[in-house]
Amino acid sequence: MSAATGKAPAEPKPVKRRTVRRNRVAIPASQFGRVRALANYGMTQAQVAELYGVGVDEIEWIVGQSDSVASLEK
Repeated sequence: MSAATGKAPAEPKPVKRRTVRRNRVAIPASQFGRVRALANYGMTQAQVAELYGVGVDEIEWIVGQSDSVASLEK
């Protein structure tokens, strides 16, 4: 066995974890129809997003939901 050097062992570094939160409640579900109507009748998705104070990806998700619902109704 070798003699101790007197140094304390290095402490492990904490692992940093990233969490990605998707806030789908920014626009209530009761407004989804209005969002779709605004997007379909002339407003750009960016304009609708600005109106509701959310990102364009939120509007794209809501408008995209109408496509999947329409396909189920056929």
